[in-house]
Amino acid sequence: MSAIRPFTIDVNNETLDWITHRVKTAKIPSDITHPEGHEWDDGMPSSVLEDLKNFWSTQYDWRQVEARLNSTFKMFKVELTEGDETIDLHFVHHRSPREDAVPLIFAHGWPGNFTEVKSLLSLTDPSDPKQQAFHIVAPTIPGFRPGFSIARIARVYHKLMVTLGYKHYVAQGGDWGSFILRSVAIQYPEAVVGLHINFPAAPIPSPLKNPITLFWLAIGWLTPEEKKRINRIKWFFEEESGYSKIQGTKPQTISHALLDSPIGMLAWIREKINAGVEPDYVWDKEEVITWTILYLLADSAGAARIYKAANAKTLAEEVLNPKISRQVAFGISSFPQEIAYMTRWWAEACVAENITYWKMHDKGGHFPAVEVPDRLLEDILGFVKSIPVERRSLLSGQ
Repeated sequence: MSAIRPFTIDVNNETLDWITHRVKTAKIPSDITHPEGHEWDDGMPSSVLEDLKNFWSTQYDWRQVEARLNSTFKMFKVELTEGDETIDLHFVHHRSPREDAVPLIFAHGWPGNFTEVKSLLSLTDPSDPKQQAFHIVAPTIPGFRPGFSIARIARVYHKLMVTLGYKHYVAQGGDWGSFILRSVAIQYPEAVVGLHINFPAAPIPSPLKNPITLFWLAIGWLTPEEKKRINRIKWFFEEESGYSKIQGTKPQTISHALLDSPIGMLAWIREKINAGVEPDYVWDKEEVITWTILYLLADSAGAARIYKAANAKTLAEEVLNPKISRQVAFGISSFPQEIAYMTRWWAEACVAENITYWKMHDKGGHFPAVEVPDRLLEDILGFVKSIPVERRSLLSGQ
């Protein structure tokens, strides 16, 4: 078994100088005038990007951010083998001092990253002795190679938990992280005691297996709020999904452009996260630039390639079509600005056999760990309490 090595972020000066030079000399094209409320219709507004560029050039200090990341997160690396590939996996691991702590793996998606787990770190040693404590593990999605599908990433994540000594654990994820963890639960139901997701995506019900569910969807047997959330999915795929078509077909080409242009990567990420939050949410400039730099440092097409490696056919076969077994307690938190949605009866028919927790929120979106962390933390605690006692008992003493 490969040794677990402590890891600190230490970007060399040459790389930083290159990034600084490219940011300061970046050319931002002129924009056209849009009607009020439609400034983002054609993508990233030049005025917003110019403001971010100025902030990056004159106020952003990577060395301060780097020091803060290293002091906030206990980071490690470990080599894990999956098939003929060896992944040098980066992950965060905060072990609780509490003997009754529950192991929890948190999985991010794109364009998120491991820093989203920051809001969960308070769960390792809560001030209230009656509150459940957690051992927190947060891997970084490894760089994808051709054919390295969601199921293979899931096997890597499970091997990580076993390597850390966690034979049984709970899991929480959104975006691609939710798909990865669903695959973990499908492949290792004896180990995954509970799975909580905030990206409630479901396949279209089968006319053979779930004809009634399909009929309800076809006739629109939905509440006004349910219709609103499903209409948001339709809007997103009609108006906001161009990036996924590009990354899902020609990931190498777009990676050449993004990795050679820090401002280009910033625009690509900032434009996409804009559609996933409440209209009044203000993204922190430093945070967005830090997310951008973390993708630049990866120096690979992995962030884009996940969309091709996990194409619709493969995703359906590995994640969406198999149903999560009754062994695994399943919970969902649904936020109104999320870009995925399913009703409970849809989830019961197509996703999981044992739904123990279901929460509809009136605020929040695609990045709840960043946007509404208190709500997500409350849901994680509520979900773990909902797990049947006989299964929950497997989590203690690890």
